[in-house]
Amino acid sequence: MEPAPELVDFFERLLTVSMTLKSELFMEAWSRHAGSLFIGPDPNEWWEGFDQIAAIGAAQFHEMRDLGGITFQSDEVRAWKEGTVGWIAAKLRVSLGEFENQDARMTVIVHETGAFWKVVHWHFAFLVTNEEALGAELTTAVDELLLLVQDQSPPPAGMAADGSVTIVFTDIEGSTELMESMGESKWLELLTWHESVVKQQTLIFGGTVVKNQGDGFMLAFPAAGSATACATAIQRSLSIGWQGVDLPVRVGLHTGNAKAEAGDFFGRTVVLAARVANSAGGGEILLSQSVHDELDGAFPLDNARTLALKGLSGEHAVYPLRWR
Repeated sequence: MEPAPELVDFFERLLTVSMTLKSELFMEAWSRHAGSLFIGPDPNEWWEGFDQIAAIGAAQFHEMRDLGGITFQSDEVRAWKEGTVGWIAAKLRVSLGEFENQDARMTVIVHETGAFWKVVHWHFAFLVTNEEALGAELTTAVDELLLLVQDQSPPPAGMAADGSVTIVFTDIEGSTELMESMGESKWLELLTWHESVVKQQTLIFGGTVVKNQGDGFMLAFPAAGSATACATAIQRSLSIGWQGVDLPVRVGLHTGNAKAEAGDFFGRTVVLAARVANSAGGGEILLSQSVHDELDGAFPLDNARTLALKGLSGEHAVYPLRWR
């Protein structure tokens, strides 16, 4: 696609021809294609095909002569082309009889035929505000839109529009002993496989990887349901083991509000999710009370366990998820 100054000239000549009110000259610029279309501001001005456009156009030109003629003043014209197709857009002022300097818009689509451009589509409209046409104001200016974007910036990745987030922590149980038994080279290969599984499932379920903590991850999701489904998929994918090596992963989830900064999350919600994960056993998924309440029975859970979580006051109910 490229600018087409020759089409700007073409359009200006069309306006000049139109003001002569000689329909036969105006129609010389039109394609004979059956799909040619003229759309005007009146509800009935939808004319298809060269013959219909020529017939009604001739009648209107005659009527406009009786009204004293028509003039067009183009304020801004833009034109582009790609291959044999071009399109033109114009801001205009139209005067007809006692109506002077009426603001209007035109769009014209043209097709290159031999050495000439021919019109295949012409749309002409007078300006009416959205409030007049629809009874409601809509955003119409780019500067208004930019202000809206600034005032309503999207929530950080992983956070819902209401500011809530479901934090998921994963961790390989007994990772140090497993590394010692496997040897560092094999251990690093296993971690690469483990990382690919977690990242792939997180992407599938609409979450974001906040950070990789060596043999574990911190993940964030805008909804408890997608977080729980992802935790289930991660456990099922990892449960097959890697080259005959079992991988006991523990997972914990908690939903709440958190402070988001530079792609990370902070606050009590994060601490509680980490403590829930630390309380899980290898191959277990534990959900906090808030996740349980959000799910509302959508996933099979075992009865609650009551735990004291390090650094947090009181006792906390956690629910094992039956994922196998």
